[in-house]
Amino acid sequence: MGNEQKPTEAVDHSFIKLSACSVMSNSHMVLPEILRPDTSLAIWQRESSWRIEQYFRDNFATLGINIRGVFALDNLKTELLQILPEHEYRDEVVEDILLLSDLITCLFNCDSVGLRLAPLQKAMCPKFHVDNIPVRLVNTYLGPGTEWLPVDAPSEESLHQMDPFSVGLLKGKAWEGHEDMAARHRSCLVEANSQRVLLTLDPL
Repeated sequence: MGNEQKPTEAVDHSFIKLSACSVMSNSHMVLPEILRPDTSLAIWQRESSWRIEQYFRDNFATLGINIRGVFALDNLKTELLQILPEHEYRDEVVEDILLLSDLITCLFNCDSVGLRLAPLQKAMCPKFHVDNIPVRLVNTYLGPGTEWLPVDAPSEESLHQMDPFSVGLLKGKAWEGHEDMAARHRSCLVEANSQRVLLTLDPL
């Protein structure tokens, strides 16, 4: 990881405050923290899966530009099995995407997700920005994770970076009443001849 996250303050037995507006835990129970008015980013730091990584290494070239669409949770598994290239580890990829989709639809009481699965060989959004949406889930399956800045960071020298497989919920500027709490982030640089696979989910 580039600039390592530096926990500064314990929130409770499992949550760690990364900045005034950002919290991290190795439990998925940290994700509802994004609902707090003083939180712009919640990170679930989870274990990586070498099988899922291998799937994306083996199928990187066959994923095309990206897989993108709006999917109802009830039909998501069937559609992913039709869209994703066959492989011995495909089922694990599908189940993980289903898990993350289920978490975000339960949290925001919706039944569909805007899904994007993007194979990248360069930074998709290289400049720090905020998204013009209420909230977005980001998860990097292969390669380095998303870089982000605390809301109150005075400069880009304060950047942090998510680990691969860490799940981040980032508030956007369309979150009503929390417009000033949008999380600033960017795609990390992808070294020459390297690969990165990014999943984003928007609750719809």
